[in-house]
Amino acid sequence: MNILRVMLAVVFLSAQFLPAQAEEIRIEGGAAAILTVFSPIKEAYESSTGDKVSIVLSNPVKALISLEKGTVDMASLNLLSFEDAIAKARAQGVAIDPASLSRTEVATSSLLVFLNKSNKVSKLDKDQLKAIFTGKVTNWRDVGGNDGEITVYWGKETPYLNKLFTKTILDGEKVTAEAKPAGDHFQLREIVLANPGAIVINTSGLITPATKVPDIPPMKLPILVFTKGEPSTKVKKLLKYYKDEFGYLDE
Repeated sequence: MNILRVMLAVVFLSAQFLPAQAEEIRIEGGAAAILTVFSPIKEAYESSTGDKVSIVLSNPVKALISLEKGTVDMASLNLLSFEDAIAKARAQGVAIDPASLSRTEVATSSLLVFLNKSNKVSKLDKDQLKAIFTGKVTNWRDVGGNDGEITVYWGKETPYLNKLFTKTILDGEKVTAEAKPAGDHFQLREIVLANPGAIVINTSGLITPATKVPDIPPMKLPILVFTKGEPSTKVKKLLKYYKDEFGYLDE
């Protein structure tokens, strides 16, 4: 009997020192949300907790569909895209009940203008931006820059940024017909790196030392996390880590 007790005690004590089973947190979302919040903390979070953070960079519609189907633990997107994403998911045959989702605001990103590093323009007000993006001003010298043609690029895969910029800066007017088409956030950034006369709109999550960002009127995009029902324990753990490290989490 004593031997049995000793064996049970050994098993119990051993269990206390076994490492907790690592968990995987699966996140999907658009560039503004993912690059502002989760990509920057992925490595540090995995290192400090032993858990794995799996990130899928897609778009708000795909992220919400994945959440509805249960292939991710949370979808991260900005508020501007939510209702539109719900409607587009329904059009693709996936009905999502907004009441079934829990949302937490974790951060904000900013809509910014990116220029080439060689451009000496350091500030653009609303009137100047509107004149540039509607085609009324076509030379950088007219807004304090060097003599050179302004080339506007407009992302075909950044509809929510375009929508906010059009509403806030262009007062609902259409972007100039001379604007050159571009793809997603990443292509827009590459364009200004290679083209001295280029101007694009992008999100603060895409800033690098190689990009120039002039001062413009502030345009904020709240970044939200959506879960099916209340966030799971592992999701709460990740969000708490972000709050503790960066000090921003909606209560």
